Amino acid sequence: MRLLLMVAMTFVLASCTVLPKPEAKAEFGSGSAAPAPTNSFSRQLAEQLVSNSQIDLAKTHIAVSDFVGVQSAYNKATPFAQVMSEQLRGELAFRHLPIIDFKTTEFIRVTPQGDFALTRDYLEIDEILPITHVVVGTYSHYRDGVLANARLVDINSKHVVSVGSVYIPSAIIERLDEPNTQPIIR
Repeated sequence: MRLLLMVAMTFVLASCTVLPKPEAKAEFGSGSAAPAPTNSFSRQLAEQLVSNSQIDLAKTHIAVSDFVGVQSAYNKATPFAQVMSEQLRGELAFRHLPIIDFKTTEFIRVTPQGDFALTRDYLEIDEILPITHVVVGTYSHYRDGVLANARLVDINSKHVVSVGSVYIPSAIIERLDEPNTQPIIR
């Protein structure tokens, strides 16, 4: 009887399997397997813009413009600045803010190089969009990093309704390379 019980217990224990705990799926905006070097900084800016807001953001229609160098003529964005703006746009949308992507056309351009619905040609952008607020951003270089400032501005009154600021170490910015190009900031 004892032998029969031991054999039965061996089969029961052998059939028990411990499965590994399933990995949590990454959400958009919460980081992924290989996040962009500036992701956490754009996330911090988005959190600040939302928490510092003086208005009900659900009643807005927000556009996000490219960041510019504080000492520049405000008419040219570096790849770093464009990446920060793109990531901020995504982070704000992730927080359910009504984002207007004004660079999206009303058509898809099909070419041998790919299919595109974004443009930088102002003639292809709608002249009338329901934008009520715009996020503008500037950045300043320091010896060991970059200070990025963002503000949410009422597009008609120019009233600043929210602000945010992050400091990005040079080591992070130096990692931000585009494929087949030189590093953005050395």
